[in-house]
Parts: sequence; C-alpha cells; structure tokens
Amino acid sequence: MPESRGDGNAGALLARADDARDAGRWGEAAEAYGAYLRLRPEDRGILVQRGHCLKEDGDPAGALDLYRRAEAMQPDDVDIHLQIGHALKLLGRREAAAEAYGRALLLDPQDAAAQAEWRAALSQVPASRGEGPVLDLSDLVSWFFHRRAPSGIQRVQAEIAAALADQVSLCAMHPEEDGWRVLPTPLFRRLYHLSRSGADAKDPVWLDTLGVLEGWRRAGPPLRPGPGTLILMTGSAWWLPRYATALRAARAAGARHVPLLHDCGPLVLPDLAGPALRAEFGRWFSALPVLADGVLAVSHATAAEYRRLMARHLPDWAAPPVLVVTPDGRDPAVPEPEEAPAAGPPGRRLPRLPVLREMPRSSVQRVAAHPALPEGPFILLVSSLEPRKNHLLALTTWRILLDRRGAAGTPRLVFAGRRAPGDGRILEALADDPALAERVTLLHDLDDAALARLYRGCLFTIYPSRHEGWGLPVSESLLHRRVPVVSEIPSLMESGRNGAVFFTPGSAEDLAATVEGLIADPARLAAAAARIPRHGGLRPWAEVAEEMLASARRLAREPQDPPPPLPLSGIVRLGHGGSPGPSSALARAAQLPEGAGWLPPEEWGAWTRPGRAALALIAPFEGPARVTVALRPPPGVKGAVRLTFGRKGASATIVERRAEAAGEVALEIGPGEPELRLVLEASPGGELEDGTRVGIGIVSVAVMRAGEVRDRVAYLENRLLVPAQPL
Repeated sequence: MPESRGDGNAGALLARADDARDAGRWGEAAEAYGAYLRLRPEDRGILVQRGHCLKEDGDPAGALDLYRRAEAMQPDDVDIHLQIGHALKLLGRREAAAEAYGRALLLDPQDAAAQAEWRAALSQVPASRGEGPVLDLSDLVSWFFHRRAPSGIQRVQAEIAAALADQVSLCAMHPEEDGWRVLPTPLFRRLYHLSRSGADAKDPVWLDTLGVLEGWRRAGPPLRPGPGTLILMTGSAWWLPRYATALRAARAAGARHVPLLHDCGPLVLPDLAGPALRAEFGRWFSALPVLADGVLAVSHATAAEYRRLMARHLPDWAAPPVLVVTPDGRDPAVPEPEEAPAAGPPGRRLPRLPVLREMPRSSVQRVAAHPALPEGPFILLVSSLEPRKNHLLALTTWRILLDRRGAAGTPRLVFAGRRAPGDGRILEALADDPALAERVTLLHDLDDAALARLYRGCLFTIYPSRHEGWGLPVSESLLHRRVPVVSEIPSLMESGRNGAVFFTPGSAEDLAATVEGLIADPARLAAAAARIPRHGGLRPWAEVAEEMLASARRLAREPQDPPPPLPLSGIVRLGHGGSPGPSSALARAAQLPEGAGWLPPEEWGAWTRPGRAALALIAPFEGPARVTVALRPPPGVKGAVRLTFGRKGASATIVERRAEAAGEVALEIGPGEPELRLVLEASPGGELEDGTRVGIGIVSVAVMRAGEVRDRVAYLENRLLVPAQPL
C-alpha cells in the first residue's frame, strides 16, 4: 500500500532531525523534531529527543516543558525523571532537581546515576532563612535512626509533613545539640517513601539514606528563627534534653511556638510510666505557659485533659490556649475496601495460623513484613506491645472465649506491633498458658502493605487501650471497613464515632461478650460494617494538615498572658530538684532564664554558657528592689563574674566577684517599672568533667523590697524552711 503524503513528510522530517542531531547541530535538530511532532504529537520518544536537543542548544526551560509532557505519558520511567533533574539543575533550581532525582530513585533504588545526582543536588539545596512556618520533625528524624516503619505519633508527623512540604520549611534537632538544622524536602520525601514501603531497617537502600541523614544532622545548614517564624512541633520533643533551651532562644529572637499534644499519658497513668519519663514529661508540661504560644490537641478529650492538668498542677499560671485538630486522616490512594468477611457458622473448625511454640520469655518471634495473610478467620489488634495498650486484657478475654467455645470455635487473635518496654508480662502470660499461645500470633516490624493486608483479611479489630490521645488504629480499622471493638473511653469514642462497637473499659467479661456476639452472629457483624461510612468517615491528610497549619497560625497571633510576678521574698530555684511531675515551681524555673545563654537545668540549678546570660524577673511592686542570687562556680574556675542589675527608670547596679569565691550575692536598685533584668558575665568561665564549657551556675533567685526588714526576715525564714541546694 503506498505511503500517505503525511507519513512521507513525517519520515523525511525525522531523518533530517536525526542527521542534524548526530552532527551536533542541536538547533536544526530541535526544529526538525518540532515539525515532526506537529504531525505526530503523541510520539513520546521524539518529545524526549527534542528536549535533549533544546537542552544542548542552551534552552533548558524548553527542554523541561517537553520532559514534563513525556512524564505525563509515562510517569514510571526512571530516565525521564533524571532528565527533568538535569534540566532543573541547569536552571539553578537545586531543590526541585533533587526532588526529580529522588523520584527516579523511588522507581529504581539501585540506579547509581540517580543516587549520585540526588546526593550532589541535595548538598547544594539553599538553606531556609527560617521565615514563615517551620515544621519541626526532630522526633521523627530521631525515630528513623532506631526504626524504619513509623508508629502512631511518627505516622501523624510524616503524613502532615508530606502534605505541607511545599508550603513550609522542614527542620530537626540533633539530641546533642540545642538548635535546629533545615531538613531538605527531597531528603524527607525519600525517608517518607522508604519508611512506608518497607520495614527492614537493615536494607542497604535504607541504610544508605540514613547515612545521608546522619551527614545532614551533623553539618546541615542551621535554622535561624526570628520574627515571623512559627515553629510547629507535630511530634513529642519533650524528651530532647536541650529542646527548651532552643525554644527559649528562638522566642527571644521573635519566633513563635505551637506544639501538637498527642496525649498526657505519663500524668494520667503514672503507674505505667517510669519515674524518668514522668519527670521529663512533667518538666515539658510545666514549661508550656512559658515556651508555647498555644497548644493543638488531637482530640477534645485530650484538650479537656490538658486544661484539667494545667489547672491542677499550675493553678497560678495562665494555660496557653488550646485548639483541637483531629488526626482523622487517610491516604487518598487507599481504595474503598471490600465488605468485611463473614465470621462463618458457630463451631466451625478454624484453620491454624503461624503460632509461637516453645516461646522464650524474653523474646518474640520476629515475623517481619509477613508476606501472606494468616490462614482462617482472625481478629486483629494493631499496637505496640506497651502496657498502656492493654494486651493483657485481650489475652484474658481470649482465655474466656477458649473456655466457652473451645479452640475450634475461637478465631485466632493476632497482635501486630513492635516490641516495647514492659511487654514482658505479655510474653509470660503466653508462656504460662500453651493452649492460649496456640490461638495467638505475634507479628512485628510490618510495613504498610503487610499491615493493610491484615486489616483487609481480619474479621474485625479490637483496641482495649486504657488511655489514648486519639487512637490511630481505630481510624485505620474504619478506613478498611473493619469494625473496631474499643474501650469506651472519651478519646476512642471520638476516633471510633463512625462505626466502632464499644465495651466497658477494663472489663474482660464485657469484651468477651461483645466479641462473641460478633463471631456468633455474622449478620450482626455485617450490619455493623455496613454502618461504616465511605473511607471510614476520614478525610485526606492534606485537609488535616491545612487545618493544623491554620490553627497554629491563629494561636501564634493570640496575645500572650504575662507570667505571674515573683513572690515577695520567695526563693525561686532554677533546678528541677528531681521533681516527679509538673509544678508552678518548674514553670517559674523555666520562665526566669532569658535568651540563648543557658544550658539545660539540672537538679541543683542551671549553668550559664560562657559569656553573657540574663534572668528576666517581674517584681510585684515598682519601688526600690533588692535581688539575691545564689551562684555556683564551676570546678577549678579562676577569673571573675560580673552582675548587672537593671530596670527601666533606674540606674543599673553593677557588682563584681571572684568567680571561685562567688556564693550568695545581693544587689539593690532604685524605683522603676516592675520588669527587672539581671545580666551575668563570667570570664573566662570553666569546664565540667564531660568537657562542657560553662560560665557560672545559678542555684536560686529571690526578689524583695529594698529597705524592708520584714522582707529580708521572710527571705531568711524561707532559706531555713526550704533546704538549700549546694553551691
């Protein structure tokens, strides 16, 4: 059949273009390829060829447009993402180039060219100036160095960051530092994808990415917060030893800070939290009125808990305002699941699943990313094996069911979650009851795909937790249209409002009756599943993230309540004193240090950094003032310490002491405004045993009216009644 005129023209144009390309006549080749594409606009290969020619001819922007068209036709082509990255690099758009190379790596993690280009582009991403909103991922980044697959709080952080990465700066803090580093968005996106697509923490691709992350943590560009910076912390940073120090410096520079409160578990269930954990959380909670402009809570129950605990432990402090943003998010890519499977007729023998036999008391069988669904009907509990989640109640319930129904009529119970401190009692309970252990399977280190298969394959889920902030496994169960049977506690009543079945908290008998009712009556289970709305009633994570950012901005604009004035003649200690929980004294200790000149408080007090440090004091009067400060010199120090006592409306008072002889120093100043400022300058300072350079130690401060004998007597009585910390 004779060739049509159009085909002949297209062939001739293509031949001419190829000849020009081979001869390096890039402009001529691009023009000929363009003429060909007007006849054959869907020829993806020639789109790419013309892009190459334009790029070689000095037009990377034109090449980028063509590469984008080719990407839309075949988005899973590794090479096209590499070419997009090359064009963006030529245009000077380093961060966008790193994103493109990162997408190539997601498609082929072993691609050496993509790996090299991604690393190179990442190293040249410009640092953020810290303006506008900043999402603090310190908690999530630290998690990745210990585990790959995220847990509940980490998943919320990751999803919020993924949704907001194009609108905000990302940052994180090394546990040994007291400042943030800007986290490149392409690096976060790679970590996010790898954490969702696998659970093997020894995977070479994961380890290689952690190597990049570690290099960034040590040498990445520092974040410099200032006026206009809003630091939104979506994780749990209270365990970071220098976090409060960094926030104090950031706020002194004009930044604002809003944390997301996931729960108050260490205060609500102190019997399940160790003393160190309770103390750390208590110090963080006490500092909220000083260091937070507002608080976001993940549920109305958590917000009520926050208000109640603030009123109980810090009655004389104004609690930062709180807004509720529920983490009822879902991945829009998750398809609408099928209907829940029927439980089967009562008494039918259930096929066996993988079980734990001859299980040692000190370990759990590792079933990482289990490739297949367990055989036969099973009921699922997704949670880390920590005592708060109440796996022991679930085991007691299954013992009741086995006694009533026998092994043949009792579905298997599957625990899916990482090991956690305090899980020994779960292992002991199984080891002591072999018949129960035969009906229980423990799986951990599961990736997203394996977890989704478990949700889709189970009859329904249970969640007997004693305390929650929200309860993400309940949301996930609803998302997969699997009925969650959960404790009737306030937070879970919120997360389970779209279809959960509730039982009396802590009652194994009630849980057993509820579970048995759903097992024995498939129609009842099907009806309960049918009441679950589309996508579990959850919204895309992007909506959650937008609400969270808007709420944080609103809180940051709220006027700040002034702290209460210092008590007359009261001794305010700057150390935490080993306090087991929150208190007004800890809030005061967090409020007095000003700016970046301080190290984290210790039990006895706090060290200043070498150089200048300041204390901000609010007196309950405007007349002449006297301040007494107890100093502690570092070991082996020589030199001097200079104290400057000032207030607006009065001349400053300056006192100098030999640092090695410094103990208690008193300074007086004339009348003026209530705000007092004490500046300490230690020269040259000293060095602690661990090598930390310090200026001078501050044990305590007291403010009284100058010339008032009664105030001095009251101060001396307070010193006698309250044991002094060593100087």
